[in-house]
Amino acid sequence: MLTSIVQKKSITMLDIVSTRMLGQYGFLATVFEVMERNKISVDCVATSEVSVSLTLDPAKMWSRDLVEEELEALVRDFEENGIARVTCQTGHSLISLIGNVRRNKEIVQRSFAALERADVTVKMISQGASKTNISLLVNGDEGTEAVRAIHAEFFT
Repeated sequence: MLTSIVQKKSITMLDIVSTRMLGQYGFLATVFEVMERNKISVDCVATSEVSVSLTLDPAKMWSRDLVEEELEALVRDFEENGIARVTCQTGHSLISLIGNVRRNKEIVQRSFAALERADVTVKMISQGASKTNISLLVNGDEGTEAVRAIHAEFFT
């Protein structure tokens, strides 16, 4: 079932919404071209047809925190080039649930029940291609409580 819970702190989330019409191709490719141009590494991704939410992990930024000027330049790159509207939020926690791929449905159900009881709000969900890692983005001040609630659900 669930084998470990990992919390990363000081996570930045970007909500990127296309300014183009529904059904336009190449949006995600353009998003990642902008990230590459600005030399910013992406950690987790959640997508729909015209928007993408992603997290930026300071640990992947050459062992330093992103500076505000870099985030502002990134947002400008998207907006001034007519690519997308961007909302940037800092100070989140990313909770990663590592477990048995065959029991993912149960892991998600029990984790969300525990988070509901603890009154923790999930802002984004991402699952890795290996299906062994499910990541949940929560407010930074709720991160420790999220870990405690999920730990109590599975390990006590």
